[in-house]
Amino acid sequence: MKKYVKTAIAYLLCALMPLSLISCAEKPEALTDAPTDKLTDPVTEAATEEPAQTETEAATEPPAPPEPEKVLLYQLAPEPNSLMMSYVIVTPNKKIVVFDGGIDGTGLDAKPYLQNAIRAILGLGENDYFEVEAWFLSHIHRDHYYELTKMMAAYTAESNYKINNFYFDFPDIGVEWDSAAGASDTDMTYVAKLKASFDNYYSVAGFTGIKGADIPEDKYQKPEGAENYYYDLINGAVINEESVEKGLTITVDGVDFRVLMTWWKEARYVNSTSVITRMTFGDHSVLFLGDAASDSGKRLLQLYPAEELKSEYVQMGHHGQGGPDKDFYDAIDTKNSIRLWPTPVWVWSNHQTYKIGETRSWLDLPVDAAEFKKQGYLKTGKDIIAGVTPRYPSQGFKFEKWTQKVLDSQLVAAFEK
Repeated sequence: MKKYVKTAIAYLLCALMPLSLISCAEKPEALTDAPTDKLTDPVTEAATEEPAQTETEAATEPPAPPEPEKVLLYQLAPEPNSLMMSYVIVTPNKKIVVFDGGIDGTGLDAKPYLQNAIRAILGLGENDYFEVEAWFLSHIHRDHYYELTKMMAAYTAESNYKINNFYFDFPDIGVEWDSAAGASDTDMTYVAKLKASFDNYYSVAGFTGIKGADIPEDKYQKPEGAENYYYDLINGAVINEESVEKGLTITVDGVDFRVLMTWWKEARYVNSTSVITRMTFGDHSVLFLGDAASDSGKRLLQLYPAEELKSEYVQMGHHGQGGPDKDFYDAIDTKNSIRLWPTPVWVWSNHQTYKIGETRSWLDLPVDAAEFKKQGYLKTGKDIIAGVTPRYPSQGFKFEKWTQKVLDSQLVAAFEK
């Protein structure tokens, strides 16, 4: 009992006496006898306590470094045999930009694959919602736009995605234009499907304008009975000869897309109508040539100094088979760029039928595809060929086919500022 009386007196003195007269630093005897949940030093077996961090120490501790801004570039190939071009870009804040999105050959009549590829790229579930912020189309050949056509033609309220902005500038092409189809109206049939798919898409999604286009709101609603209304409304609304001459740059989430050229009146090849765009992010650059032909390359060099065209990555024109000529590729120093070949295996491997071997020779690469592989050029990282990607989904329209291994094999660049 005396022990607890002494403890009570000690507390009373601490409360009443000036600090200069009594020290209360030592715990009263009764408290030292109480059990403790403090850590025990394994050497001394004495109770220890983690030192508290002072406000000053917390303030001086350096903050965690921010995550670097990244842009991801995918060159997609849903299977090896389709002639096609399809690039997906993910911006620092995970906005999606698509270049072309076409399909031909083996995958022409398959279900659309691109919406599932985008969901997988974003780490989403099979039916999760996503948006495409900008969709660029280079020219009016189906291996560059038909995947988009299938997506929009099949679009319903349950599709659960949205495309915010379309950017393209297509001339009114008829059979008098020189085309891969010659005098056939095959391409015109698919163009008609593209035009109709815009009307279907916007009848469900609703039209709210295109960023950068001066479209009055009283034109947002399609008049009853009108055909190809939204295609005609959007075509050339942002990208056109006048805007390109003024220096058109479309910026998405800090990534710049400078439109260098669109079709011109003297062009008479459908491939020559390709919209040519240069993407930049920090010190990184990608030149998208679409199916630019020989005359396109000559005109580009007339319009711009070669230094403005040189790029870290160059998408080889017309899938590498007879696009711009050697003078153009030499002028922009393509030998020292990383080359993107949106090229199927049957084009890549047949240098006798196609001009792909000639294009490789301009770059001091083996003409024969077998020699290209045998000499180790597939492993240098300087040439990325869609049709010989190590992995591709044989049924790309199925969501589960876009595995991480497939995505990793089709990721061609991760740009940091």
